[in-house]
Amino acid sequence: MKIVRMLAIFTLAMCAFTATANAQSVMGRFTLPYEVHWGTATLPAGEYTITMDSLQSATLVQSASNSQSFFTRMPTIQDSEKGAACLIVTTQGNERTIRSLNLPQDGKSLVYKPLTKAEREQLAKAGQIQSVPVFAAKK
Repeated sequence: MKIVRMLAIFTLAMCAFTATANAQSVMGRFTLPYEVHWGTATLPAGEYTITMDSLQSATLVQSASNSQSFFTRMPTIQDSEKGAACLIVTTQGNERTIRSLNLPQDGKSLVYKPLTKAEREQLAKAGQIQSVPVFAAKK
């Protein structure tokens, strides 16, 4: 019985250690030059901070004045695009939408609203995909 208890404690300790070792907290800031939609939130132009406890968690977005904050939905994780850390924004009509957060320093891109290959090609040809720089730092 003592051996079983020790084994259970050891197993729980290993799980906790693994979860802590895999956590990658990320903080960053960005400035939106225009209004955007991110999930159900509408963000006016302005300065924002972004905080994630890990790349697999929801993202906290806050305005610099703390007048607005929300959590994004859980992202889909893909390999990052080359280049700098940035938000990928698409324009359709008068509406701009955050599609993903590219984090090349982590080798990941967090996708909040995926594009099909056809949509990506069409928007790229029309010049309707922009990037907003994100100045990120790991905690």
